[in-house]
Amino acid sequence: MQYFGVIETKYEEIFLTQSYMYFNEEGEEITPKDLREKIKTAKDRKKNIIGTVFLYNPVVTPLGFDSNKYLLEQEFDDFDKMIELKAETYITVFKQAMREHCKGKIVEIKNLFNLIESHIDVPSLLTKFNEDLEKYNSAQNTEFDRDIMYVDAANFIPSGKFVFFCWGDKIKEKEFPYINDYAKVIYENALKLGKKVAYVYKKEKTEQGAIEYLQFSNPLQNYKYRNSISSAIKKAFEEFPPKPTPYE
Repeated sequence: MQYFGVIETKYEEIFLTQSYMYFNEEGEEITPKDLREKIKTAKDRKKNIIGTVFLYNPVVTPLGFDSNKYLLEQEFDDFDKMIELKAETYITVFKQAMREHCKGKIVEIKNLFNLIESHIDVPSLLTKFNEDLEKYNSAQNTEFDRDIMYVDAANFIPSGKFVFFCWGDKIKEKEFPYINDYAKVIYENALKLGKKVAYVYKKEKTEQGAIEYLQFSNPLQNYKYRNSISSAIKKAFEEFPPKPTPYE
């Protein structure tokens, strides 16, 4: 599997505005240009993209760069271009889970927030995002560029046959109602569009509870249960399209 994406920068922040996992045929390796050709037109996207994974935010590094250093402090100048990214952290879980069913196909990765930040769920940042999303559907200016930072939730059409929600358990309606509303629109639109929706959830909280609170677990956001969540993701993809799967 190879991982590709487009990184943009604005106001000393960096954002992942596109990203795709390509599940290579045996012995195959492609270039960023090859990937672009596979998603060039709506017809190409329909043919080659098999599904969408929806995460909370990206933590990525371009191939050849140091994952432990801030990208703007390195000699990276390929902003706004399709490049190859390191297939590490959460991507490895999907690589293992999907490789049997997605060979020769692309899985698109989308994020609630495109800001590349390893500790994005601190209250100070979430408060900023919540305030931004309160303004999102109005004519008011948002602090983060709405086209770079956010998904156009009301008009977003997921690619492929399935949407696998894996944005974690951090959405709190009482604390951050506008983040909750934003996520809910994305989730409900996927259902309305007839996509096969899947996720993993804590068994004791029940599937209905996971849906009600929009809590779809991610192994890197829940350290205590990371192994159980990773195993559940693999189990979800034992059939295709994937299915909602509990973990204990």
